[in-house]
Amino acid sequence: MNKIKILHVVRPAAGGMKNHLINLIRYTDKNKFSISVACPPSTVLWEELYHMGVNLIPIPLEGEISPSKDYATIHTLVKYLHQSRTTILHTHSSKAALVGRIAGIIARTPVIIFTAHNSIFYEEWPWWKKKIYAMIEKILARFTDRIITVSDALKKELMEKEEISSGRLTTIYNGIEIEKFDIDYNNEEIRKNLNIPVSGMVIGTIARLAPQKGISYLLKAASHLKEYNVTLLIVGDGPLRQELEKEVLSLGLGDRVVFAGMRENIAQVLAALDIFVLPSVTEGLPLTILEAMAAAKPIVATRVGGVPEAILDGRSGIVVPPKDPEALAVALAGLLGEKDRLVPMGKCGQKHVNEKFSITFMVEKTMDLYKQLLFEKKIFVDR
Repeated sequence: MNKIKILHVVRPAAGGMKNHLINLIRYTDKNKFSISVACPPSTVLWEELYHMGVNLIPIPLEGEISPSKDYATIHTLVKYLHQSRTTILHTHSSKAALVGRIAGIIARTPVIIFTAHNSIFYEEWPWWKKKIYAMIEKILARFTDRIITVSDALKKELMEKEEISSGRLTTIYNGIEIEKFDIDYNNEEIRKNLNIPVSGMVIGTIARLAPQKGISYLLKAASHLKEYNVTLLIVGDGPLRQELEKEVLSLGLGDRVVFAGMRENIAQVLAALDIFVLPSVTEGLPLTILEAMAAAKPIVATRVGGVPEAILDGRSGIVVPPKDPEALAVALAGLLGEKDRLVPMGKCGQKHVNEKFSITFMVEKTMDLYKQLLFEKKIFVDR
């Protein structure tokens, strides 16, 4: 049987989107599907995919609009789609979906899919730019066989703000390799490596240091927790790092906050924490909270995107309003003051993520969607 050819298109990606794509590719049925990826070279994603043996197509795609580079990307994609006779074009993120779907339409690729990982409406964009994007999305949706949303909240938003019909939308929750995070580590050694105190409580977050991640609100919340013997660990890097480091000093938290930068072994980082916190302003369905749940850590997170769909409020974690450092501080203080709640909450979250957010479940749902769309196009594959 000839394999169905899939081309994934993605902009420079890190964090959750990168891990989502890598896991999707790793667990796709290679007996039925042949996978290629179009993405910018000289990136972390490119290197990881290269070492996985994935067929790669270099494109000059950037996060921002760039007429010359976007035209070059479309030209490269159209040429590849024609020559390879690709059957499924699967784009990830709004920018890749914009240029990728235009190429797919020109090349008359049989099946076109877009995974929306997050909302464009919380980006740091002027209102007119968001409106233009929403209009373009509404038009391109007519030529898209299915838009996958990573949460029902994001699905609802696209229906309301971009007027996309529910029939074109399918929610498939993000999934993770749960077994990677359910491991016993030497916490004392890990804390020493992270330059955090061996004793005392540790609250931690893992995020790109960018406005939408809300780290500034977390720092303000931490300033209300000075009576507790607690350290705040921030793992990740990004454009706001220097600004956030200055804010730490201005809030008098110099000896309470540790910026650990980028870290590869997230499972070890999570093992060192007592509480995981996600202070985001916007999210789709963040992999970090799923990973923290798999590591049996209680969660305090903001009520954004698909977060309330993942956390069992009051049982596996606590959900608070976004941009509200006082509410964040109250939730954290409650857990710090009642430590006997931490282990039961963590175990509840671990059970929940096993049941609903495994990588196997995510990939099976995606493969089922591929086969359904192929069947509708009368392109038959062994189901």
